Amino acid sequence: MTEARPVRSRAEQAAFHALPARLRGWSPRLLWEERRIFDPATNGFLATHDVTRFVAWREGRAVGRIAACVPHAAGAPATFGFLAVEEDDAALLALLEAARGVARAHGRDRMLGPLSFTINHEVGAQAGFFDRPLMLRMPRTPAWLPAALEGAGLVPAKDVLACTVDLAAERHRARFARLAAARGADMARLSIRTLRRDDFAAEVRLVAALFDDAWAENWGAVPLDRAEVDALATLLKPLLWRGEVFFACWDGEPVGLLSLVPNIEPALPADGALVPFGWVRLVAALAGRIPAGADHARIPMLGITRAFRRHPASALAMGALLDAGFELAARRGWQRIEISWILDDNAAMLNAMARLPAPVTGRWRLFWMPVPSPTVG
Repeated sequence: MTEARPVRSRAEQAAFHALPARLRGWSPRLLWEERRIFDPATNGFLATHDVTRFVAWREGRAVGRIAACVPHAAGAPATFGFLAVEEDDAALLALLEAARGVARAHGRDRMLGPLSFTINHEVGAQAGFFDRPLMLRMPRTPAWLPAALEGAGLVPAKDVLACTVDLAAERHRARFARLAAARGADMARLSIRTLRRDDFAAEVRLVAALFDDAWAENWGAVPLDRAEVDALATLLKPLLWRGEVFFACWDGEPVGLLSLVPNIEPALPADGALVPFGWVRLVAALAGRIPAGADHARIPMLGITRAFRRHPASALAMGALLDAGFELAARRGWQRIEISWILDDNAAMLNAMARLPAPVTGRWRLFWMPVPSPTVG
């Protein structure tokens, strides 16, 4: 018999964190990072969200895990995520029902997932492209998962995509140079600057404000709360040893941004543990020593504020951001850049990717999970 129980003891916490590395086809996080995510002392996000973890047990052995997250804000969706489970219908159903119980107790009638915790974090179940290289913050899940979730009664909600540009084949920089030469008056008003390290906290708040504005009308958009901004600062600082955030400014006012970070995922320890030797490879990757076959970088943020999108120079600003990002990637020796993620119905962005060219190289699927009331079914 398989039973999903809430995580309470230290042993149960250890079992929860160990599962992704132990199960085939799932990507583990760094253990120290994941422990901090679920610690109210280090993650203020938990002050505004009710989060419950579950482990599925069979004959005393941990066979799966899930976390249910219910925001205190009534308009934000309840979610499930941090999913990792053996290929076993009974274990998956037990975990999903445990998550449903949390949402039901809070009066919610459905959940969105897999999300860890919100759409601003790791997103979806991988749906194709299973031979793709590991990429920072883009989850790896087994091929059987989407069909298993549908078989459990979940309904596909939205797909998100990754697109990858090969710098050896891209056409953007040459095209943009011609465009910039032809629009000298606009280029005199448009500037690109990098994140100022000497005012890091204020600059991260600017990144968050631009992100919230540029993504506000996207499907499923959830504004970053204060704790998520703090987490963004913690994540960005080491990645900016070699990566960068670029701001597009019109008459000195920021109107868009692009972040470019090294793909350190191939350097992370397979078991998620930095001790005793995992930290050596991680620090080397952050310092720019690229592991063999891992010459990738990622653009996780690329956007223009909503008001400026109606401006005649909006496309010029987007082009200038990509031009700056590609130039830095070339200097760093990153040959391929993944731009992720992109909603699968975002025609404007996908057309821009086609012009680079940056073909689709990854797909993840989000699902709605109904939460019937206790009197139904």
